[in-house]
Amino acid sequence: MNKYYDSQMISNADEHILLNAQAIGCEIAVDDQLNATFTGQNAIHEAKRWNKKIAQRIEKAKNSDALCQVHHIGAAETGSADYIGPLCVVACYVPQEYVKTINDFGIDDVNALSNQEIIDYAKTIKGHIISSLLVLDNSHYNKMIKSGINQANIRSRLFNQSIVNVLQKAKTNVEFKVINQFVSPKTYFNYLKNEVIVVKDLMFETDADCKYAAVLAAEIISRYAYLQYFASMANSLKIPLERGSGTNVDQIVAQIANKYGEKILTKVVKQNFANTKRVKAILENK
Repeated sequence: MNKYYDSQMISNADEHILLNAQAIGCEIAVDDQLNATFTGQNAIHEAKRWNKKIAQRIEKAKNSDALCQVHHIGAAETGSADYIGPLCVVACYVPQEYVKTINDFGIDDVNALSNQEIIDYAKTIKGHIISSLLVLDNSHYNKMIKSGINQANIRSRLFNQSIVNVLQKAKTNVEFKVINQFVSPKTYFNYLKNEVIVVKDLMFETDADCKYAAVLAAEIISRYAYLQYFASMANSLKIPLERGSGTNVDQIVAQIANKYGEKILTKVVKQNFANTKRVKAILENK
């Protein structure tokens, strides 16, 4: 526990207290009899890290439909596969009374929703949940990539911070936290080894938006944020833009470079994509 809470230690004058730490919404104290006390709104959230029975209960809920019906946090992103535009990461806390409402939307495949449907659902959802949106624009994304941080690392940091933000806003104990898995848990947490606060009790699931209301909500709101940013970019550039990373996108980016100069691309695209080489080839052949 000393190692785990190393960065969250607080001073304590009581000689009988061996460890005193402050996590999000919870104070942890361990006395000289090795009794651990967890106090605060997130006491259960912290205690289950160290109690096998609580952990087993979470696993049991995970393997049933029970988790899908209780309040929980979910996180998702939009933009990681798009050459043009930002990376938008969202974490959402959905209270239990609103879980059924989201499930009753009957959304089987968020990818099948039109842009207008994404906008309509996002506007409907936002007033009933707690969320945190983090938008990483292309300029900052490209600086991070050039510094040696890969995209999965960037996404891990954004996911973690968005969940931390939501936990702080929710001010309640949230046992279940789910993210759309994009790397193994081991790799994810390795990327976060230098972060001050890391939310460690996560569930990693592929296609989590198909099962968990909070992940679906996060998926919808992240797409909504991306669409807004994308539309603003198109208006500023005065050029119709397209999503994805196909050759059609290469032609659009080459058009942008011809109109405004290649230096603008650091603000428009994710330069570590293979598209960058193709765009340069197009520009050289003109």
